[in-house]
Amino acid sequence: MGSARMNRPPDSYFERGLALLEAGDYDGAVAQFDSAIKLGLGDLAAVHVWRGEALMLLGQYEAAEQSIHNALREQPYLAQAYLARGKLLQRQNQRDKAIADLSASLQIEPNYAEACYARAQCYEDLRRFSEAEADLTRALELNPDLLPAWEARGRLRARRFELDGAVSDLSHYLRSGGGRLHDNHSETQGYLLILRVWRLLWRVVRLGRRG
Repeated sequence: MGSARMNRPPDSYFERGLALLEAGDYDGAVAQFDSAIKLGLGDLAAVHVWRGEALMLLGQYEAAEQSIHNALREQPYLAQAYLARGKLLQRQNQRDKAIADLSASLQIEPNYAEACYARAQCYEDLRRFSEAEADLTRALELNPDLLPAWEARGRLRARRFELDGAVSDLSHYLRSGGGRLHDNHSETQGYLLILRVWRLLWRVVRLGRRG
């Protein structure tokens, strides 16, 4: 057992932890990250951040916050750590604090699409719709492949009765495979159909008024 560990590449615990995290085995991911931390292997700040993500998904918020704090102690200007803590605070309905952390992440790394997307969700929760849409648009400028941002902006635009934009965004989301990837294809397809009907009715009403 000892020799097998010695023969492992330095980042193997971290990489295995990431694979388990992606597969939904959050306990297993935490165990791998703990091994990396115990042995002092790899980028420890990144390990602490991803460990915090796994703990957050397990609902262990205090432990997650401590892990992210440890990451910031290793690297005080780590944009990914502020993003992780912002997402954690959002889950705890502390949206103003979440926005502060996500803004800090963007100050460190202005082109961080994921931080723009996460902050947009907080803004929308606070009904700050213009700021939410601006962040989603910026996220998509930075990373057009960030499919959840297309869906989020489409639904936000529908909420603001910007039907053309909503239909365009949600159509792109479905065409790009977002619905199948995130297991909401049928629901989004049904919602898009409703939006198209609303848009048609609104056009008929407008034509009637002109007449």
